[in-house]
Amino acid sequence: MIVDGYYPADIRVRKEAESLALKHHVFVLCCKKEGDVEREILEKVTILRTIFYKSFTEKGLVDMQLAINFVHPKFKKALPKIIQENKIDVLHVHDLPLAKTGYIMAKKYKLFSVLDLHENYAAALLTWFSWRKNPIIRLKNKLFFNYNRWQNYENNIILQFDRIIAVVQEMKERIVLDTAVNEQKITVITNSEKKEFAANFNSENNNFFANYKDRFIISYVGGFGPHRGLQTAIEGMQKVSKEIPNALLALIGPANNDVKNYLENLIDEFDVRNNVVIYGSQPFKDVVKIMQSSAVNIIPHISNLHTESTIPHKLYQILLSKKPLLVSNCAPLERVVKTNNIGAVFKAGNALSFSEEVSSIYHHYNVATEKAAKGFELAYNGDLNWEFTAKKLLHLYDNLNT
Repeated sequence: MIVDGYYPADIRVRKEAESLALKHHVFVLCCKKEGDVEREILEKVTILRTIFYKSFTEKGLVDMQLAINFVHPKFKKALPKIIQENKIDVLHVHDLPLAKTGYIMAKKYKLFSVLDLHENYAAALLTWFSWRKNPIIRLKNKLFFNYNRWQNYENNIILQFDRIIAVVQEMKERIVLDTAVNEQKITVITNSEKKEFAANFNSENNNFFANYKDRFIISYVGGFGPHRGLQTAIEGMQKVSKEIPNALLALIGPANNDVKNYLENLIDEFDVRNNVVIYGSQPFKDVVKIMQSSAVNIIPHISNLHTESTIPHKLYQILLSKKPLLVSNCAPLERVVKTNNIGAVFKAGNALSFSEEVSSIYHHYNVATEKAAKGFELAYNGDLNWEFTAKKLLHLYDNLNT
């Protein structure tokens, strides 16, 4: 596996690597931070932290070089030795930026190639940086990371790989439509969660929001990017706060200064300072506690090309928390929630629809908890968990030669 990130920080990469390591020798070539061990074995996965960036500036320069010819110089340099020394048979490439680099190496050394698309990367570029104010960053992204260029690249490079992994059915359908690739080459491996996530809950210390007793907590846990729909939730709290005075929207996750300032301004604009609180990043081990301490957990994604063909890990994490769920009607989210009747759905980008669904959950909380119980049952004993998903990944690798 190759991933332009840290291991085991990426949940998807870690789950896939550990599952494959049950039957195969798995190596992960990834990035190294100061103080990291360069080579170690975790859960039978051999981690090779060979890729090192001296600074954010160097990372930015490498990203621009990558965007010019779609070849990553550091991975291209490191891979030949690793492939030969470890007698690699399959190159599993995580996400679009490393696709061409991986394909070149796979072709050179006659390896099977698997491209694992975590998201619609080209479409994500349209939204990731829209709240950034720095003119240099905005110019760099306009020149090197524009949608059309990366979408054309994806359409072409996909055809070169032996197998494709898509994160949701909607992504698979989009790829087939865009490229006419044989759909038999595509396997859907979704971002479901391991059942052990539920075991992290400690009933004796389950109140993350101890400072907000007697509040109706509406929680969002995750990234704060423009596509996440936090602006919709904040605006929606204007009406929610009038119907449910003790309601509190808790936003938990990492945010750069541009994003945080944007959200803080929205809080003041809609006069909901008493009903919205922004937390910073929290340890992953506390995520289940946060979800369990909440009256309802939300995924308010706006609808765009990106969110309509990906799905967040937190959907399945919320199901394992046994607490009510509210999602926007982005296709993958709506499909999972409505098909299984395990939560509520509001119209993406519509603050009034958001507030109405929150109010409905509040006034019919017994119905919401019944749906949550059904969601937990499917996520723990049914097919909405990683243990079930991993079987599809192993089946893919068992049948690479067919």
